[in-house]
Amino acid sequence: MCRCLSPYGTCTRRDVVRIEAGSRASCLICGSRACFEIARVCSLRGYLTWTSKSRKCSIAVGSSSGHARMASSVPMVGQIGQSTSQGSPDVESTILPSRRTRVKGQRARKTGRPKFQSGPRPSKTDALPPSRTEDPALWRVRDELLRLDPTGARTAVAIREAFDQAYDGQRTGRWDYSQLHKTEKTHLGTLVEIWLQREFKFADGEDLDYRISGQDVDAKWSRDLYAWEIPPEMYSRGDQIAMVLWANEYSIRWSMGLIRISERVLLPEGKQRDRKRRLNDAGGDSILWIHRSRPMIENTLIHLPDGLMNEISDASSGQKAVNLLFSRVQGHLINRSAILTAAQQVDSAKRVRDARKALARDGVVIFGHYDPHPKMARDLGLPAPTLGRFISARLAEYEVGDSEPFTVIANRRWRLARPDEEVGEAPPLPTQGNE
Repeated sequence: MCRCLSPYGTCTRRDVVRIEAGSRASCLICGSRACFEIARVCSLRGYLTWTSKSRKCSIAVGSSSGHARMASSVPMVGQIGQSTSQGSPDVESTILPSRRTRVKGQRARKTGRPKFQSGPRPSKTDALPPSRTEDPALWRVRDELLRLDPTGARTAVAIREAFDQAYDGQRTGRWDYSQLHKTEKTHLGTLVEIWLQREFKFADGEDLDYRISGQDVDAKWSRDLYAWEIPPEMYSRGDQIAMVLWANEYSIRWSMGLIRISERVLLPEGKQRDRKRRLNDAGGDSILWIHRSRPMIENTLIHLPDGLMNEISDASSGQKAVNLLFSRVQGHLINRSAILTAAQQVDSAKRVRDARKALARDGVVIFGHYDPHPKMARDLGLPAPTLGRFISARLAEYEVGDSEPFTVIANRRWRLARPDEEVGEAPPLPTQGNE
C-alpha cells in the first residue's frame, strides 16, 4: 500500500505548502510511483494538486468529495493541460485547511533579552588596532568594506532582514528576541552571515566564510559585545582575520569591526570541548572598527507599549490588527515586517489598502513609499517613507492663518490635526503602485 500524502503546512487560497518527504502516489500521467513535495489548492474548483520534484507529472485529489479526479481537469503546478486515461491514484484524499488561523504566541518578556548596550566600550588597556603598515592585509579588507558600504546602510539592511527572518512574524506572530527558541537564537548569527553574503556578493573563503580583497575572513556574530566565540582554526593554523558583528534591538545600534586573531588577543582556553575562546581586554581594544555604534533599522513593534502590542497580537483578524497599528502608531515609520507580523497574512499590501479605507472616516491617511507620498509626508514635517515602509497621520484641512506646515492633496491644503481636534474624512491619496 502506498502511504497517503501528508501535508504539514497550512494551505490558503493558491498558497504553496510542503508535503512530508517520502510521501508516495501513483502518477495519473506516467503511472509511476514518485515522491511528491509540492501541493497547491484551487479553492474555486475544490481540487488539490501535487506535483513531482521534476515538475513533469502531477496528481490530483478531490478535496471536497474525497474521490480522485482526472488530472486534465485540474489547473496543474507543473505541465498544464495534460490528459490521461489511466485510473485513479492509489492514495487517500487529503483535506487541507482553507485559511490560515492567527497565532497568539507567548508574550514578549524582559528576561531572555540581550543586555542593553549602546556600542563599544572605552579602552581598558594600552592595546591599539594595528596601523596600515603593521597589517596591510587587514586594512585592505577594511578599505573594501568601506568602499562597498561607506555609510553602513547596506549592512543595516542585512541585519534587519536576518532578525525579521528569525522572528518569522508572518507565520508565528513574534516580534521580540525573547520569543525565540534557543536554537533560533543560535541560528541568528548564521542568518546575519547569509544576508551579508547576499547583500555584498562576497566569494566563499578557502577555509573561512568569505574571501575579501584576497583574504580569508571569518564572520563572527554575538548578541553581546566582546562575547564572540573564536574557534581553534582561527589561531591554530596561522593568525586569521575575523569580522566581528553585534546589534541590539533595544538600543537600536549595531557595530562591525575587524581583528587579527592571535594568542595575544584571546583569553586562556577553558574547559569547552569545542575549544572556543573569547577576546581578552587587549583583544577588545585591538579591534579596528569600521562602523561603530551605527543606528539599526528600527523594529517598530518592539518599541510599542506592551499593552498596545498585546492588543494588536490579540486582534480577532489580521485586518483589525493592521487598522489598530496605523490608528494608534501615527507619525512613526512602520516597516513591512511589522505589518506582516500584525496581519499574519500573505497579502499585506491589501491590508494596508483596506486600512486606508477604514481609517479615512477618522481623518487618518497612510503614506507609502511611491511618489508623491514621501513628498507629502515631508511637507507635513513627517519622516518620508522609504521602500517597504509606511507612515500614518490624522489630517485636518488647512485654513489661512494656521501656523502648521501643509501639503496639497486633491487640490486642497491639509495639515496635521491638533490633539483632540474634530476632523472630517481624510482626503483620498494618489494611488500607489498597482492599486
